[in-house]
Amino acid sequence: MMLYSQTEYDFTTTKFCKEIIAMESFGPVCNKLTSDKAAFLMDSLEIGKKKYIDLRRLLLSDVQLPGYNRLATHRSQICLTSDIFSVDREHRVGIAVSYKKLLTHTVNRILTASANEIPSASNPKRYEFQMDLTVLALTQFISRRLTPIYQQKILFYSDLRLVAILALQENEDNIRYLMDTLINKESTEITVKGLELTSGFCEVEIQRSQLDGKMAKIISGAGGACYQFCTATFKQIHDPDIVKDGFPINRSITDLKVIFDEVNEEEFLSLSSDNRFNVTHRPISDLEIIPSSPLHAYLRCFGWFLHLISHLHAGVFKWSPTSKRVSDAKTFVTRLIKDNLNIIIDIPSTQGGTTTTGNVVRRCLIRKNDNDQDFLYWVLTVIPSEFKSHIIEIHTCLGAILRVYNSCRRVDTEELALVCSNIYQSILYAFPWANVSPTLHKLLAHAPEIISTFNDGHGLENLSEEGLEASNEYIRRYRDRFARKFSFEENLKDVFVRLISHSDPMLLMNRKFSIPKPPSSQGLRSSQDILVNTLIRDHEDHNDD
Repeated sequence: MMLYSQTEYDFTTTKFCKEIIAMESFGPVCNKLTSDKAAFLMDSLEIGKKKYIDLRRLLLSDVQLPGYNRLATHRSQICLTSDIFSVDREHRVGIAVSYKKLLTHTVNRILTASANEIPSASNPKRYEFQMDLTVLALTQFISRRLTPIYQQKILFYSDLRLVAILALQENEDNIRYLMDTLINKESTEITVKGLELTSGFCEVEIQRSQLDGKMAKIISGAGGACYQFCTATFKQIHDPDIVKDGFPINRSITDLKVIFDEVNEEEFLSLSSDNRFNVTHRPISDLEIIPSSPLHAYLRCFGWFLHLISHLHAGVFKWSPTSKRVSDAKTFVTRLIKDNLNIIIDIPSTQGGTTTTGNVVRRCLIRKNDNDQDFLYWVLTVIPSEFKSHIIEIHTCLGAILRVYNSCRRVDTEELALVCSNIYQSILYAFPWANVSPTLHKLLAHAPEIISTFNDGHGLENLSEEGLEASNEYIRRYRDRFARKFSFEENLKDVFVRLISHSDPMLLMNRKFSIPKPPSSQGLRSSQDILVNTLIRDHEDHNDD
């Protein structure tokens, strides 16, 4: 019995013991762990067969872990290993599982974890829970989102539940193939007929969420629109008078289909963009889309703000994304932030994408104290003095709006609409030469209506695609360390099984989550904190209670 090295032995056993101590649900250290808890520990420690066997022998006197063969059998059951199948499209391999089977399996596991008794016709119960069924590496739009459930003092948070991993490009043809092959038939069936559980019946409502801008345009068919669910043109979103009146969400997937179906396809494509209301192809989805994307709102709005700062530093008062002077100014600003705050912005990452992540953007846009030498402080040192007051206003309001938009708090949508409209108009008056990006327009023009209409007046944290984006890190690590390398298909299958195990509801019970507390007006240290406090209402509810 030997681990790979003494260092690995020390690291693994120390981490294991910390996991045991940190989890009250495990009770005393000397006990026999169930297969579910052992599977959770194996996932959280990210160890394979050999290390698990060695660890089981080393800790036998303190913690009785189930044998590996027994654990492997259990994991194959909770991961639906026998139901995983290959998807082949033009020799591009993918791995998938039945949408209906995965949903049924997940609901059974959640109900088992929460109540020990599956509801039946003689004993009906109503549960509301949130769960994501998602296709990775291609798209992000199969989702059922509601609030977390509280049942017998157990708090459940959903994690990513994979339906498929596909090595395909995000384009119209591939997404149509995905919908027709994996999704449309089963999603329609379970929406109409519901799910047959272990004992009983479950109604299902499916909604599309977690879409970034590109995917939303492909799904909706409104590729030429500033925002697919309003008819505003590029010229209109830059007119302060129209902005003052507001931009209602005035069309749906059904409306977009009607626009396309009014004429034949050849005549439709020959029309100008305005005459076909910026619709480029027939919508792919039959179900309505929840227009959220809170994480991408952070990323894209910060990118726009950084581009504005670069223009001001370069002295280029014409929106020019390809200008060398602006590019050089942006490099200077990002280097200044790196040197003084150790925040690396907009640099290609070795893990794919760039270093501008959600956490990086929060560090830049969230101001904890007006006197701190933070991101805004250093930005103000590189722009002309006549623009400083405008930049402070934009940073304060934009950061506050995004914090509320990405929160789980109940929002005062009327106050939010007023703040959004005011800052939108301020941007247009102060910088008439600057282009408002589609994401910035969506946030400032539609955030209050999206929050009130699609999420019961609460911030969109429960619709955030941040967990989905973060799963890419797990995929890279699992493919490298815990998956077979002799076959691309088998490699994806091993990753797929680990990710399904990682998101199993019974295993998630062993994680510790904190319940968000209502905000307090005490201890507010910045003008942005004060503004955020005026935009939320859940602290009023708390005081009423």
